[in-house]
Amino acid sequence: MRAGILSLLFCSAVAAAGQDPAALYREGLRLFSERQPQAAIAALQQSVALQPKNAAAWKALGVVYASIGDFEHAEPAFGNACERQRSLPDACLYHGRTLYLLDRFPAAIEALHRALAVRDAAEAHRLLALSLEALGRAPEAESEFRAAVKTARDTAPDEDPGIDYGVFLYRQARPEEALTPLRDAVVRHPDSARAHLELGCVLLSLDRLDEAAAQLERSLALRDTPRTHLLLGKTYLRQGKADAAEAHLKRAR
Repeated sequence: MRAGILSLLFCSAVAAAGQDPAALYREGLRLFSERQPQAAIAALQQSVALQPKNAAAWKALGVVYASIGDFEHAEPAFGNACERQRSLPDACLYHGRTLYLLDRFPAAIEALHRALAVRDAAEAHRLLALSLEALGRAPEAESEFRAAVKTARDTAPDEDPGIDYGVFLYRQARPEEALTPLRDAVVRHPDSARAHLELGCVLLSLDRLDEAAAQLERSLALRDTPRTHLLLGKTYLRQGKADAAEAHLKRAR
């Protein structure tokens, strides 16, 4: 039944567009804006089939696939967009991000270098740093994290590069150094559950229990996760609050 409905939606879209790739592209954008991703994909696939050089249509197709978590299909769409028009805003960045999410780190690094050649963006530096870290290239990763923090403007709260830089420093057994970027991220994004969580984690490792508890409690108030309960339970245990610790440790399981 669902397949039949989608087929009808697609047929109506094609009929309305009259096999015009530009019209199909516009129809795909309209359907996506109306939260009809499958119908949007059908229209955009037809658009790029008729006009494969249209980088904007390839990028739009990648965006729709990514919006439903289908990164395997989003990747070649973004790759086509980046290859055909590197100057298209965020085409290469989205390609690099998708490759990173697929754990294809060397390819992600190449795509992100292409993105940075077009525009010096904090998100490209952040993803490049994460990709380099995943490959064990720590010195290069740290340089990119620093560049990301330096160029950050209007970042998404849980994707602030200061958070990732702090986590990186913590993983490098440098917890004291991790505090500064994490605290700066909390100042920039006081409602970021992830920023408070990672700062609380580092403070706990430094045995600064009262500060850790405050950060973890704030994180939990913003977002309930098993990891937050686990760290808060461990903090309470070390503070001698056995009953409170047990309640959180149960919820971490």
